Amino acid sequence: MLILQGVLPLKQVQTQEALAVAHAAYRINDYKYLKHTQRFSENTNKTKFSNKELVKFFYETQVDYLPSDYVPFKIEAEDYEAVAASNTWLKRYIMLGLGELDDFKKDMLDAVSNEQVPVNVLGRIAFIPEFVKRDQHESGLKKEIRIEYRDSQYLGYAKDNVEDVVKILDKRYSTMWETWNYVAVTPQGNLVSFTNKYDHNVGDTKRIKAKVREHTKNKLFSANETRLNYVKLYKV
Repeated sequence: MLILQGVLPLKQVQTQEALAVAHAAYRINDYKYLKHTQRFSENTNKTKFSNKELVKFFYETQVDYLPSDYVPFKIEAEDYEAVAASNTWLKRYIMLGLGELDDFKKDMLDAVSNEQVPVNVLGRIAFIPEFVKRDQHESGLKKEIRIEYRDSQYLGYAKDNVEDVVKILDKRYSTMWETWNYVAVTPQGNLVSFTNKYDHNVGDTKRIKAKVREHTKNKLFSANETRLNYVKLYKV
């Protein structure tokens, strides 16, 4: 390794421990990945640090560099159990290759293939619990769509009214638009997708009123999918 004169090499930490810290941060944030730290004006609401900051703060040795509202945390047994489970899942990429992943995810997986990781990649390590959770969900959903909904039919035409009942299959939050993106299915097995500002659970059944925006294809499997807008969801 080339070391420039006068430049100290980056601190290295044990990869498996860093993964455990990442899972601890994920647990602390209610098993969610927070991209940005959230601070609140009310004193009763504690600061929610982003996952990557929690991981970096865990390894910070200079206490003066830490925010005053940061609360130190410990790795629990369940975090190491989560590491073992995620390692098993990630091995599939070693076997199948990394061809379909973007550069960020390739670098993330490349980093955890070594016994140690430099501290400047801890931000990538922090994303791994969310990556594994999302990847497992999408893998199962792709199989479900391929088997159950491959014959999905389009609903109506552009601007047509739609009134139906749907089961939510997938959701993803857009921080840019501050809204949720959903994929759902009708009782007839027809796929629909739409945005909604309210958080609904995967598996929920809702009555829907909307308009057809366009006919498209599902991103996970090339089944017909109707994109809706002007969506209103109600209890069944």
